[in-house]
Amino acid sequence: MSDLISVCIATYKRPELLEKLLISLINQKNIDNYNLEFVIVDNDPARTAKPIIDKLIKSLINNNRFSIKYDMQPIKNISLTRNRTIQLASGNYLYFIDDDEIAEEDCIYQHIKTLKKFEADITIGNVLPYFETDTPSYIKKAYPFIRKNNSDGNPSKFFITGNTMIVLKNLQKEMLEFNKAYGVTGGSDNELLVKLSNSGTKIVSCSSGITFEFIPPKRATAKWLIKRVFRTGNNYSRTLIKTSRHKFFYSIQQFLIGVIQALIAFLIALIFIPFNFSKAFNWFLKSVSNFAKPFAVFGIYPKEYR
Repeated sequence: MSDLISVCIATYKRPELLEKLLISLINQKNIDNYNLEFVIVDNDPARTAKPIIDKLIKSLINNNRFSIKYDMQPIKNISLTRNRTIQLASGNYLYFIDDDEIAEEDCIYQHIKTLKKFEADITIGNVLPYFETDTPSYIKKAYPFIRKNNSDGNPSKFFITGNTMIVLKNLQKEMLEFNKAYGVTGGSDNELLVKLSNSGTKIVSCSSGITFEFIPPKRATAKWLIKRVFRTGNNYSRTLIKTSRHKFFYSIQQFLIGVIQALIAFLIALIFIPFNFSKAFNWFLKSVSNFAKPFAVFGIYPKEYR
């Protein structure tokens, strides 16, 4: 259906945040000509999202603009869970958003507008963090938490499926399969979008489409950020090598770049410590991210979602 937007949500043990997300999507503005289909796949065998889904169904019983599909995918694997949302989706637009985000009231409208204006296949919006009030300042300023994209229509700075819209005008659903090998490491969204971009799919930024991601206290720590950037740096090199025709060349390149840039970033971090601890910490995170690249060359991948 050309006027149906399938909102694809993979969820895992976040019922309260999922409810906030769904409320923000129901309250979207300027899209009265479109219907929304919520496709929610629970990766928790205990079906912790089910009470929220039942509550939503009751609240929308007399509203024909909204429909809900709910399923459970029992294997702990983010890729398989995302793939199930795609299999169940019926719309011509697929809108991916994570279960710990909330969308600004015109977010979906901005994606549609940008897709049409720039004749794009995929738009990727901004994902900005919000924290509990006692979070340290240097954590709030950590760059991994702030995914602010280029201005609308320009190439995207990053490839993610949090706050991302795909129009199936020039794409087939069969092309949109997340690699299950990334299911416990993360990075399947980056790998899929890199492949699509390499095949000629037009992917642009939609910075006017904004969502906010809640960062809970257990993630708002230096330890968690270090683990996060190690994983993302590792996944970057892993995907670059695996999607390239020149795997040996890129393996050598990523090994050398990783070592050299890790050392440079670490030295810059040391220089900033007396003057600006936030900048020093960000440079240290960049050092860790680069340090992770040689591990990908040797096939060593951190398994965050295990």
